[in-house]
Amino acid sequence: MKKCFVVFCAFAIVFAVSAESPAYAKTVFKISNQFPSSHNISKALVFFAEKVKEYSNEEIEAQLFDAGQLYKDTEILEALQDNLVECGVATLVRWSGMIGLIDIFELPFAFKDYAAVKTFLDRGGDEIFTSEFRKKGVQNLAWLDNAFNQMFNNKHPLKVPADFKGLTMRSIGKGDSEILSALGAAPTVMSSSELYMALQRGTMDGTTTTMDAAVSRKLLEVQKYMTESNYSVSEIVLQANLEWWDGLPAATRDILIRAARDTEAWVRSEITAVDDKSRETLLAAGMEIYHPTDESRQLYIEATQSLREKYLQKTGETGKKLLDLAEAASR
Repeated sequence: MKKCFVVFCAFAIVFAVSAESPAYAKTVFKISNQFPSSHNISKALVFFAEKVKEYSNEEIEAQLFDAGQLYKDTEILEALQDNLVECGVATLVRWSGMIGLIDIFELPFAFKDYAAVKTFLDRGGDEIFTSEFRKKGVQNLAWLDNAFNQMFNNKHPLKVPADFKGLTMRSIGKGDSEILSALGAAPTVMSSSELYMALQRGTMDGTTTTMDAAVSRKLLEVQKYMTESNYSVSEIVLQANLEWWDGLPAATRDILIRAARDTEAWVRSEITAVDDKSRETLLAAGMEIYHPTDESRQLYIEATQSLREKYLQKTGETGKKLLDLAEAASR
């Protein structure tokens, strides 16, 4: 009797526990994000999480950690590779030292507009980079457009490379400085906190930045001319640890990829709207904006040809294939 009673109690406990448990094991994963919640990329991750929830009938949940709560931009790649977090966003430049092919996004005038970036990825660029990321233990999920860089100055419109001669211009970093030098300007790397005063005092004639940043940093008060050349593009990537990704059921991976593609389209639409609004604000403030013709864009490309050759020497046949794809997408 005692034995029967013990068996009965065991079955009762199992039944009670199973009755309170869900019929499936919900998939929950974290996304590390260094941007503040107000940033466009952070809003894109909210969109992504909502799509994941919708497409999975709430069986998959993406938990978002903004403002570097988990990992900073300088830490995220190592965290992803070591499986310390399932997913995270990173600025593409962080991959530059490990994957030389990535530098195509910093090549001057490689992409004419956002549509060219999408075409480049769709026609083979994404496949090549996905393979390279997987070699490093990471699965790429989404390419998130973060804006094109433009050229501003106080002296005159920058219509052709000769117009840069003699200008002192603040640059974002080494790659940016190489571009400005090739065009004939004298670049100086300077923090954004020092920029407004340098432009106001005239110690710098111009700068490179995005249209949105020009508005938010009030550069429209101290700059007269902008050349909307889209000379380099800033890309953010949403990525996952490869071991975690490969261990997911195929149906789960399909849902995440579907949500990622929707997010790419959402971000592209949003950043285009931000650019349009910023352009209107700059024009309303009296800034003169020059849009390069196909002929002047070709002059820019020819003036910076040495940087393309440097890239091809470093990346070989695969680099040439990527550059050909970019040029075809920009025609």
